[in-house]
Amino acid sequence: MIEYRAYHKTRPGKRGSAGRAVRKKDKARARAGTPPPSRGRLRLIAWISAGLLAVGFTGVAFASAYSWLTRSPLFTVRTVDMNRCANVSLEEVWAIVRGDGSGILWSVPSKEIARRLSGHPWVRSVSVRKSFPDRLVVRVQERTPVAMVNLDALHYLDEEGRPFKRLTAYDPKNLAIVTGFSREELLRKDPVTVRNLQKTLDLLRGVEAGALRKNVSEIHFDAQDGYTVVTRDAGLQLKVGTMDVKDAIRRIETAMPRISGMPRSSGIADLKTEGRVFMRPGE
Repeated sequence: MIEYRAYHKTRPGKRGSAGRAVRKKDKARARAGTPPPSRGRLRLIAWISAGLLAVGFTGVAFASAYSWLTRSPLFTVRTVDMNRCANVSLEEVWAIVRGDGSGILWSVPSKEIARRLSGHPWVRSVSVRKSFPDRLVVRVQERTPVAMVNLDALHYLDEEGRPFKRLTAYDPKNLAIVTGFSREELLRKDPVTVRNLQKTLDLLRGVEAGALRKNVSEIHFDAQDGYTVVTRDAGLQLKVGTMDVKDAIRRIETAMPRISGMPRSSGIADLKTEGRVFMRPGE
């Protein structure tokens, strides 16, 4: 028993001396400025390095793909799908498309093409979108001229009363002329002027849809005297004053059959009085 105890007394002493040796080594490293290695830190460094390499390879791959997409003839614009228009030609659209770069669909600036097409006098609204791999879809809504206005030169007026195109020798001139508004007033877009012009156009549309279908050569507005409608065939001046547009249309509808039966159906017809038609020679 004495030998057995002596044997086991020596084992803890050996383990204690080994622990003291390890602690001595750690202290020596600490004094030398070299901390003990950490597996977690090495693992983190490895993950960061792998991530940076993956990002680098991905960037190179994307750059190569972008370069191929913007140069590949597979994506060259070959078709412009455009709705039928009376005054905007497909050739005009192609000229803008070809003038805006290489013609590769990826690099075609659809917003810029739409902006440039919006500057066309006949274009009211336009949309441009890409249809891969090689088609450009263009949808144009054209303006509809409803009358002409003299602004030092004849211009078309659209449904909203906006002058949008100066007439040339080749443009049709079979619309009624709106008079009584100066160039300065229309360009200034004064609210009162805009409202009076819109009422004048409403009166024009109303009478052309009824008794004076295709028979209005001029419609004049005067702030004091009101509206005067001039017929195309006989040059008859129908004066309706400053009354409401609907009342003016109704009076012209009622008076025209009576005027047609009169011996003299030209000159001036004063319709300002309800139920009465006063005829007098033209001015």
